[in-house]
Amino acid sequence: MNGFKRVALYARVSSQKQAQEKTIASQCDEIRRRIRDDGYQLIEANVFCDEGYTGSELLRPALERLRDAIASSLLDRVYIHSPDRLVRKSAHQVLLLEEFRKYDCEIVFLNQPDIGDSAEANLLIQMQGIIAEYEREKIMERMRRGRRYAASTGQVGVLGRAPYGYRYVTKVSGGGKAHWEVDAVESEHVRWMFEWVDQHGMTLAAIQRELAARGIFSRKGHAVWDCATIRGILTNTAYYGTAYYGKTRLEARKPGKRPKRGDPSVPRQAKVAVNTERSEQYPISVPAIIDESLFHRVRVRMEENQRRQREHQAGARYLLSGLVVCGECGSAYCAQKYGTNYLYYRCIGADKYRQKNRTAICTNTAVPGVELENLVWSELCMLLTDPSRLRSELTRRQAERQTPTKELQQREQQVTRWRTAIDRLIDAYTNQHIDRDEFEKRIGTLRERLQREESALASLRGEMEDDIDMDVVERALSQLTDDVRSKLATADFELKRQLLKLLIKRIEIRAAEVQIVYKVPPRPFVTSPANGAILQHWLSCWIRPSA
Repeated sequence: MNGFKRVALYARVSSQKQAQEKTIASQCDEIRRRIRDDGYQLIEANVFCDEGYTGSELLRPALERLRDAIASSLLDRVYIHSPDRLVRKSAHQVLLLEEFRKYDCEIVFLNQPDIGDSAEANLLIQMQGIIAEYEREKIMERMRRGRRYAASTGQVGVLGRAPYGYRYVTKVSGGGKAHWEVDAVESEHVRWMFEWVDQHGMTLAAIQRELAARGIFSRKGHAVWDCATIRGILTNTAYYGTAYYGKTRLEARKPGKRPKRGDPSVPRQAKVAVNTERSEQYPISVPAIIDESLFHRVRVRMEENQRRQREHQAGARYLLSGLVVCGECGSAYCAQKYGTNYLYYRCIGADKYRQKNRTAICTNTAVPGVELENLVWSELCMLLTDPSRLRSELTRRQAERQTPTKELQQREQQVTRWRTAIDRLIDAYTNQHIDRDEFEKRIGTLRERLQREESALASLRGEMEDDIDMDVVERALSQLTDDVRSKLATADFELKRQLLKLLIKRIEIRAAEVQIVYKVPPRPFVTSPANGAILQHWLSCWIRPSA
C-alpha cells in the first residue's frame, strides 16, 4: 500500500453526441482501475469530467475546478487517460503542466510508460501533445474538404437534417443517395405562412397567434411557435428549390458578454456561428414547396414591416416616456391617448391582462398627461434657472463628509478578521482536521463575506478621498445658468427630452403627490475647452425636491 495521496481523475469527450452516448464512462473505468492498481483511493468529489467540450479551449467547467483545487494545494496526483484528453494544443499543454508542477501536483497519463519525471518523459508528453494537435487539424481539414466537395456536386446529405416541411431520407433508405422529401402536412403549413404574409401582411407575432389558434405544433412539439423560428422559415431559400451550404461559419466568441438567462456561466462552445457572404456558399437543388416569386414578395413585405417597426421605435412620442414610474407598485406609467385631445399617463400594474392571474396589482389612478408634462418641465426650468438649490445640496454633502476614521478602522478590522478566518479554515483542511464537504460548505460563505467587506472598505476609502472644489462648482453653476436661461423659453420637443433624460432619474406618481428624483453627482461639472461646462450623465446620488 502506497503512502497517503490525494488523487483525482480528469476525463473529457469533445462532442455532445459522445456525451449522450456515455463514451466518457470507458475513460473513467480505465482510470479508476489504474488508481486501484497503484494503491490509492479515489473519492467522488475528485472526479472531474468535461462532457461535450473541445480540447482546443482551456475554458471548461471541470478543468477550471481541477485547476482551482490544484492551486489550493488540495491534490497531489491527477490521472488522465492521455495528453489529448487534457488539451489539444501543445501551447496549452505546456502551460497546464507547468502550472501543475508549480503546485507540486503530479500528472499521470495512462498511455505513457512509467519512466518517472525525466527529460525523456517530458519529451514524450510534448511529442504526444504536438501529434494530438496535428491530428485534430488534419481531421478538420479533411472534413471541410470533403463537405465542400459534396456541396459542390449537389449532394443533399451534406446539409444534414431537413427543415420544417421536409423529411430527410438517409443514404441507406434512399437507395445509396440521401435526399429530402416534401412532407405533405408540414409543407401545407409552410405555404400558409407565406400566404399570410403575402396576402394579409401578417407580422411574425400575428403568424404566431394564428398557428396557436389552429392548434399547429412546431417540430419540437411546442404549441406556441418562437418568432425566430417563423422568421427562419420565411427567409429560407430552400422552400423555392435552392438550399445553400456554408451559410454560417464559426468564429471565436467575443469576450465580456454575460451569459443569457438559463445558460451556463462557461459556454459549451467556444465559437459562435456568423453569417457568410452568398459568394462563399454552395447552392444545392431540393424539392420546391412555393414559387420563387412568392418568396421574394414575402421578403419585401417583411422588410416593410421591419422598417415600420424601426420607425415606430425611432423616438419617443411623448415627453416623459420612460421616466414615469408608479410610486405604489413600481410599475411603469405609460402614456395613452383617448381620442385626439386627451392624454393620460396610467400605471400598467392596473392592467389585468398583463398579470398571470388576471388581477390588477395596483389601484393607482391615471394622471392627465399635459398637466403632468407642464408640471415637470416648469420644475426643471426652476432648477436650471436657480442654481442655489444645487449649490445648497452640494454644500450639505460636503459638510457631511467628515473623515470617518472610526468607521474606517472598523471596516479594516472586519476585512482582517475574515481573511484570518479563511486562512485558518484552509490550514484546518490541509491538516485533515475537517473533511472536504465541510471545507467547501464553509469556504464559500467566508469568501462572500470577505468580498462584501472589501467592497464596503473600498467604497468608504473612495468617499474619503473624493472632495468637492466649491469654487469650481460656483463658476460652473453660474456658467450653466447663463447658458440655459435664454434657451428654455424656446426649447422644442427634442431639447426638452434631452434635458429631461439628462437631469431626471425618474418621476414617481404616488397617491397624493408627484415626486421628481433628480440626477446630481458629487462632481456634476467638468470643464472643457469646447463648451465650458458639461453636466455628466453617469450619476451616483440624487436630491428629491417635492413637486
